[in-house]
Amino acid sequence: MTTRFLRLALVAACAGAALLSGCARTHSSVAVVDILALEQRWPKFINYYRQLQANYVAINESKIGPQAKRQALLQWQQQSRRWQDEVTNDVRNAVQQIAQAKHYQLVLTHQGVVYGGDDITLDVEKALKIDVSASPPAAPVSP
Repeated sequence: MTTRFLRLALVAACAGAALLSGCARTHSSVAVVDILALEQRWPKFINYYRQLQANYVAINESKIGPQAKRQALLQWQQQSRRWQDEVTNDVRNAVQQIAQAKHYQLVLTHQGVVYGGDDITLDVEKALKIDVSASPPAAPVSP
């Protein structure tokens, strides 16, 4: 009889611990961010993208010689890399601040997650000062 009582007490303790741990955590330890949504609504990203696209077209359509064109394309690539690093760091810093504030252990892109995770895209948009109330501008089109 005492072994049965101990088993029941152990099962009850485990069930209670499971319930309490479930109640203590109101959200997932994993968050997701929709990068495509950020790209479509973030004026800074859109402006950089459009400027890079316009510069690329201008270089390719210019009447300059091959050597000058190669040099211009090299400068274009360097500018592209700088701007890409800048927007990536802006997003990374915003995500890191939100993850720390909300106690997330892992943040993934929405595009890489099939199921689960708390969506913090709106929080990231607010941190990046993206006006989510306005209608989004035309999304950049990949070359």
